[in-house]
Amino acid sequence: MSSPSQLRDDLAKCLESSMQKFHNIWVDIGICESQQKQRSETVVEHLRNLLEEMVQEEEMLRNQIRTRIEKYSKEVRELCQDMSYPDYQYKKSYSMLQTEKDLKMRMETLSNEKAERFRKFNHFKDQDQHLCDIMCLTPYYIPSGSTPTLEQLQALENHVASLKIEKDKRFHEFVNSKKEIIKLFSEMERSPETEFARDVVCESDSTFQLSTENMKALKVLKVELEEEKEEMKKKVDQLWNKLHVLWDRLDIGESERANFSKGKTSVKEPVVIALKEEISRCEKLKFQNIQRFVEGMRKELTEWWDKCYYSQQQKRAFTAFKSENFTEELLQLHDEEVLRMKTYYEKHQELFEDISKWADLFKKMLEHERKANDPNRFNNRGGKLLLEEKERKKVLKELPKVEEDVKTLIADWEKQHEKPFLVDGRRFVDYIEKQWATHQSSKIIEKEERNKARAKLMEEEMIYGSKPTTPAKRRFIGTPSKTPNNKQRRMNDTNRTPASCGRLQQNSVFASPRPRVPASASKILASSRSVNRRRSGRIARKVLGEKVNFGNSHMTNHYTTSTNQNDTFSQTTLGSCVQSGGVCNASTMESYHEFEKAVHQNAKANCRSSIIPKSPGKL
Repeated sequence: MSSPSQLRDDLAKCLESSMQKFHNIWVDIGICESQQKQRSETVVEHLRNLLEEMVQEEEMLRNQIRTRIEKYSKEVRELCQDMSYPDYQYKKSYSMLQTEKDLKMRMETLSNEKAERFRKFNHFKDQDQHLCDIMCLTPYYIPSGSTPTLEQLQALENHVASLKIEKDKRFHEFVNSKKEIIKLFSEMERSPETEFARDVVCESDSTFQLSTENMKALKVLKVELEEEKEEMKKKVDQLWNKLHVLWDRLDIGESERANFSKGKTSVKEPVVIALKEEISRCEKLKFQNIQRFVEGMRKELTEWWDKCYYSQQQKRAFTAFKSENFTEELLQLHDEEVLRMKTYYEKHQELFEDISKWADLFKKMLEHERKANDPNRFNNRGGKLLLEEKERKKVLKELPKVEEDVKTLIADWEKQHEKPFLVDGRRFVDYIEKQWATHQSSKIIEKEERNKARAKLMEEEMIYGSKPTTPAKRRFIGTPSKTPNNKQRRMNDTNRTPASCGRLQQNSVFASPRPRVPASASKILASSRSVNRRRSGRIARKVLGEKVNFGNSHMTNHYTTSTNQNDTFSQTTLGSCVQSGGVCNASTMESYHEFEKAVHQNAKANCRSSIIPKSPGKL
């Protein structure tokens, strides 16, 4: 860029050159000096005017730029205020053109952003208005006359999104509720009665207004229909229960019941009407068959008494139970009593179920104890004993727990109602104590009976000999026994002396007791042998032969089981062969003390016997 001095020099040179050219032209033309001066002044004037015009134009341009700068500055300031932006500050170092350009670009940016905000605002506003019209809500409020801020636009967008979610939720709820309402109307065979119900059932889904009031009314309608259905179902169940009771008491056949019940499983109004008609018919039959009906009610009443654990005294309180005057009044009394017992049981059903559970476990315990005392329980097939033992342990583990739980429940009930809860006419604690006491007494009685039976069996075995505890092995048909002739010859040999009884005892199937017989028993045996020594050998051999034959016909081999390894045992012996009688008494002993006592009693009996013993047939 040229400096001002250089510019002046250039202009002076240009003017001087141009004036020289003008002067030469004027000379050639022949213009006088005065005219040349005049023309020179005209040229200068023209140059001055041209420069002034150019200066004016430049000043005008400068003024225009200033005006635009002011305009852009004002618009930018207004846009910033309208859009909640801080005032825009351009740089002071910028020239007018740079300032104008900068302000213009800022103004265009803010204008575009403002237009975009209004576009979004109008879009969300339309959606908000549409959703609010569907759900009857108030549109989102944004002050008019101003450009929405970014926060307002974001809030409006979130509001519209929440309205969409709520609308979808309500529409989904409406569709599901509508299906259920239509199903309920169909199940009850009813038609919509109110205008709202008809709008819900008959109109299109898209036309239903999802307002808060309509949604509440929809829920109320659904709940009312469900309650009506539940009430109708309870009513039908009550009618069915009443009808079944009437059928049971009238002994109505299964075929007739099935014919009536066919196609009547719903809760529709025709079913209710049919049930009422059938009950009315059965009521008429009831009064025609009062006696049979009362007897049926008494059977049912007995079942309710048992379920409620009524005692005999409580049962006798209902005096009409024994009445034979079958009238409608008696029927009514029984009906009221059955209803009272049924209500009483249902009111305390949980307690009675827990008591029944305890009673069942107690019965199982008694059954396991009975099986444990059964001698045939060792026929163990398929692990039966193992299963019984597992079941017994399970019962013994659950019984105390259930007993404590029932006691706790009944104690809470008694504390709440301030009166005792009776089971079989007494408090539950006393009832349990009685059951256990009865069980203990029955065990004592069983033990005494077993001891008596054992003593009686021992007494019989002391006199007649013991019986085998196991059956003899079965042989196939046609299989000969081992050496029957030799065994029979040995058993029928009557030429043996009484001393052979000892060898017969030693050679029996089961040996005599291994411990030595007490000294007192040996003395008694010695005294008995000294008395019997005076008998003749012939008579002894004869008697021995008769006894051996008698023993062969009844079985001389006996079995027993040892029950104690220390001092208790039970063995069958073919011993005590007394010379006087030659009788081989088989006896079962449980201990050496009883063995000694039995030998002593046998010796005394032999001493008191006559010289000639009684025949074997009288033994």
